[in-house]
Amino acid sequence: MPKYTLSSYEPVYAICEEVRIPEDVVRAQALRWMELKLCKPGEKAKLTDAFVRSHSKDFKNVDELLIFVRYNMYKDNREIQQLADQDAVCKELSKRLVEDLPADVVENAVYDAQYRLEDMCMRQGMSIEDFAQQRGMTVEQMRADVEERTIQSLKEDTALAAWADYRGYTLQAEDFYDIILGDSIQDKAYKRRQIELEGRLAQMEEYALKTKALKEIMENAMIKRKATDTEWLRYGDTSADVLGANKQFPDAFVNF
Repeated sequence: MPKYTLSSYEPVYAICEEVRIPEDVVRAQALRWMELKLCKPGEKAKLTDAFVRSHSKDFKNVDELLIFVRYNMYKDNREIQQLADQDAVCKELSKRLVEDLPADVVENAVYDAQYRLEDMCMRQGMSIEDFAQQRGMTVEQMRADVEERTIQSLKEDTALAAWADYRGYTLQAEDFYDIILGDSIQDKAYKRRQIELEGRLAQMEEYALKTKALKEIMENAMIKRKATDTEWLRYGDTSADVLGANKQFPDAFVNF
C-alpha cells in the first residue's frame, strides 16, 4: 500500500465562510413559531411590531423576535456549518500532498463515482439527461463535476491518511465511537463489541484513524470567516461559538 507525505504538519490556515440562512426563511420560521407559541387557535400570525408586542412578554418588536429565531436556527444549523468548515480545512490540507495520486487509483475512483451516479438515476426512474437538466447542467458538465469532486475527495482522504501515518496514532475503543452511530456511549460500546465479535473491526480501523486525524486537524486549524478579517482564530478555541450569530445583537438574545 503506498505511503503519502505532506509538505507540512503545521496547523492548517483556511477561510471558512459562514453558512448563511436566507432572511426570508428566517421570517417564515418566525411566523410558524408565533403561530405555535403565541397565537390562539385559528389566529394568523403577523410580522408587525404591534402584533409581536401584544402577544409576547419577551419581545418588544419584530427585530427582537427575528434575532431570537435567527439565533436558534443557526444553533440547529451547526452541523451544516461544521461540515462546511471541515470541507474548507481539508481542501487546504490536500494542497500539502507531496506525492501524486497513482493514475489507476484516480481512474478507478472516478469510474466508480460515475457508475454510482448512473445507478442512482436508474433507481429513481430517470435518465441521466433528465437528472442533469434538473440541476441546470449538461450531462458533460455533470460528469466533469463528479470527476472533479471525486478527485478532490480522494486527495483529502489521502491527506488525512498521511497525517495519521505521520502522527503514528494508535486506536482505543473510544476512537471507534466517533464512527459508530448510536444514541449513547453505552449503545456505541455495545455495537463496537458486536463489530469486533463479527471480525469487522479491522475494516474500520483506517476510517477511525482518518477521523482521529480530522479531529486533531480541526482542533488546531486557524480560520477566518471572511478573507478581509484581520485576525486568524484557532478553531478549537472558537468551535463553541463558530456560528457567530449571537454577535450580531449580543444584548438582545433570549434563551429558547
